[in-house]
Amino acid sequence: MNRHGRHEWIGAVLLLAAAVWIVYQQGIAAGQESIPAARVGVVDVTRILENCKKNKQWQEKAEADRSRVQEEFQQMRKDLEALQANIKQRKPGSADYFTLMQEYEEKRAVMEGRNTFYENKFTQEMQQWMEALYTDFVKVTEMVAREKGLDVVLGKESLELPAPTLRDFMLSVKTQKVLYNRPELDITEEVLTALDKVSN
Repeated sequence: MNRHGRHEWIGAVLLLAAAVWIVYQQGIAAGQESIPAARVGVVDVTRILENCKKNKQWQEKAEADRSRVQEEFQQMRKDLEALQANIKQRKPGSADYFTLMQEYEEKRAVMEGRNTFYENKFTQEMQQWMEALYTDFVKVTEMVAREKGLDVVLGKESLELPAPTLRDFMLSVKTQKVLYNRPELDITEEVLTALDKVSN
C-alpha cells in the first residue's frame, strides 16, 4: 500500500471512529432523556407507628392485661407470705410443718411457671401485633404514594436526644437513613390519617 492509500485508509478509520462516538453519545443522551427524575416522599416511621389509633388501642389493651396479671401475682405473693408465717408457727419436722412446706413450694413453683408463661405470651403477642401493624403501614404508604404519584418513599426514624443509653443512641444512628429532606417531601401526616381510617 502506497503512502496515499495509507492516508486514505487512516482517514476512513478516523471517520468511522468519530461516527461511532457520535452515535454512542447520542444514545447516552437519549437514554438520559427517557428516564424521568423519580418523585420521592419521606415518612417518619417511628411517629406513625407510635401515634396511630391502632397502636393506642393496643397499648390500652396491653396495659389492662398487665394490670390484671399484676393483681393475680400480688394475690399469689400474699398467699405465699401467709404460708410462710404459718410454717414459722409449726414445729420443724412435724407433719403440719411438712404439709405446709409442700404447699408453699408447690404454689411458689406455680407462680414461677406462670410468670414465665406470661412473659412469653406478652412477647409473642407484641411481636405478632407489631408485624401486623407494620404490614398495614407499608400497604397504606404504598396507597398514599400512588395517589400522590410518587416513585419512591424513604423511611426515617425519630432520633430523640439525649438517648437513654449509648446502645440506644448507636442503634438509632445506624438505622437513621434520611438525614435531611425538604418539608414538602414529608407525607407522614397523609399516611397517618390513612392508616387511622384503615384501623377503624
